[in-house]
Amino acid sequence: MKNKFLAVLLVIAAAFTACKKDKVQAPEEKTLPSGKYRLIEMVQSDAAGKDSVSTKYPVSSLSLTFDQDKKTANVSGKPEILQITGSYNVKSDEVLADAKVSTSRNVPGENDLNVADLLSAGEKYELKGGSVIIHAKNKGFLVFSMQK
Repeated sequence: MKNKFLAVLLVIAAAFTACKKDKVQAPEEKTLPSGKYRLIEMVQSDAAGKDSVSTKYPVSSLSLTFDQDKKTANVSGKPEILQITGSYNVKSDEVLADAKVSTSRNVPGENDLNVADLLSAGEKYELKGGSVIIHAKNKGFLVFSMQK
């Protein structure tokens, strides 16, 4: 009887160990946000890293989209007057890398260059409700809202 009990206990322990190994070997792939997001706000940080200046964009056409297959984030449009295009490679843990941001040669609006600067320094994105926030290293962040 003891041998049968030990054998059953050994089989159960082996089954749990096998299940645990499967979970470790097959991590879930994170899905990127879907849809189109429009710039609605820019928040700049001061030298101490505190949020200091907030600018709203009620009529911005600057949009942000994600490509699940290519693992990229893309921006295109105008915050005010200046045409901006760019892309990032999206890494694990919502990290943005290899920023490529370019602008048209038009005379920029008051805050266009600040938006381009924040996009160039973008290092991470955060999904919050119906918004995507791009955090720029030591400069502030941009808030993009879901468009229907």
